[in-house]
Amino acid sequence: MSEKWVQVWGQAHSAFSFFYYPSCKKTYRTVIKSSVSGRQIRVELSNECAKNAVLICAVTVAKCDKDGNLTGEPKRVTSRGMGGFWLKVGQTATTDPVKLNIGVNEYFCVSICVEKGALRSGNLIDNVDVITVKGDATREKNIVNQRRVRDTVREIASKVLGMYFHKPVPLIQSVQLLNSEDARAITVFGDSISQQGYWTNAFAERIYDEFPGKYSVINKSIMGNRILRDFGKRFICKGLFGISALNRLERDVLAYADTEYVVFALGTNDFLQYNTIAAPKGDKPTAREVFDAVVAINNKLISENKKMIVFNVMNFGECFDSKPEKEEMVKEYNKLLEENKHLFHAVYNQADLCINPDKPNCSKLEYLGGDKLHPNKKGGKLVADNIDLDWFR
Repeated sequence: MSEKWVQVWGQAHSAFSFFYYPSCKKTYRTVIKSSVSGRQIRVELSNECAKNAVLICAVTVAKCDKDGNLTGEPKRVTSRGMGGFWLKVGQTATTDPVKLNIGVNEYFCVSICVEKGALRSGNLIDNVDVITVKGDATREKNIVNQRRVRDTVREIASKVLGMYFHKPVPLIQSVQLLNSEDARAITVFGDSISQQGYWTNAFAERIYDEFPGKYSVINKSIMGNRILRDFGKRFICKGLFGISALNRLERDVLAYADTEYVVFALGTNDFLQYNTIAAPKGDKPTAREVFDAVVAINNKLISENKKMIVFNVMNFGECFDSKPEKEEMVKEYNKLLEENKHLFHAVYNQADLCINPDKPNCSKLEYLGGDKLHPNKKGGKLVADNIDLDWFR
């Protein structure tokens, strides 16, 4: 069987805003559990959403345990033969391949030492651990995470806002393994409901159990992300919500030949954000505009031999920013999806799964977090457990 590069982990980049890492010589060790196997590894790095260049002085990969303690010899990673290199603003770079035999369900880590430059590009994805320590510890067997003030701020923000913010994962855009077992990727293309991991991580576990070694689940979700429009220019955290799904489709999905299925879980913010602190009233869409954009994305994916499973929009009537006209648009959009589900590989009705029968425009509070918008762990597991795995056979 032929070999091909398959994503074992990846994320969609947006601007970190106040979550960023200030310039400081520091090592960032990202610990990943592999769902597919491979005999070589390469890392795609990105500085796309930064304001400054970044000097990387060392990169290593190694097998490790779940806590990031090395169990194998760290291997030096280069880019075009260089161990140290600059990433300019907006630049991406894929490292040279390194031999490293990684099996299904084994842990490995990517350790990156940054010499200069604030890290402002990446995401807050909750399916890896990031260990940070001052200095170059890329070859150290055991390192202990050094907390920063921003970690405390992030945790407080999670409690106050009622949604979960994971520790930022900088620089890495994808990690790829040279696989000989016909493994493929399932890409989750979503917003913060997917990004925070409550349904996506539970879904990934079901996929790994049902199809061991066959699929990786890659979470390319961005908080606040919309289908039709980029992040609001007046929003205080400019860039945090990322460019629109239409504008990032090529970067996050089409650029990867290994992606066979796309779980499309966007739309909530198109209806909810307008006329709030995040976006002006003029950003108001229609249900038909959003639906037509989803159809256009689906058609593009079909032309690239990729299949799309569309999630409809959960009812958000309990949320602070909800208004009757927004709830009506969601109802109309979900109806359009149901009436035209033959256009897609599948349509998943998560709205009815979580609906409060006494308040048809709302989801049950028992499934929601403190902001009454994002599913909690119970709601996330409910959504994950009811996805039909036959869609992926």
